[in-house]
Amino acid sequence: MSITREEILQIATLARLRLTDSESEDLSQDLSQILEYVDTLASLQVPEGERFELGPPEAPERKAGQMAPDAMAHPPTDSAPDFRDGFFVVPSPPSLGGADDSGGSP
Repeated sequence: MSITREEILQIATLARLRLTDSESEDLSQDLSQILEYVDTLASLQVPEGERFELGPPEAPERKAGQMAPDAMAHPPTDSAPDFRDGFFVVPSPPSLGGADDSGGSP
């Protein structure tokens, strides 16, 4: 599958991008290569009974429909200078008069 220069220009118009002729040509080639690669991946045949690994090999098996909590290795309170009531506390920007606000706002 390939993407034409005209399709690139239509996408650029929708995304409100201005592309030079060279940029649109390069983008067309790049996106066409990506789509060819995706087609190649989609056509791969995994032998019957073999598992197609997508995660780390040590990932635990989960039963269908089972959602295990994703525990954080380090909670935000360990790395945030100020964390209160589940929020990161940051100083107000000077444009809002926060230069003298040392307490921040949650």
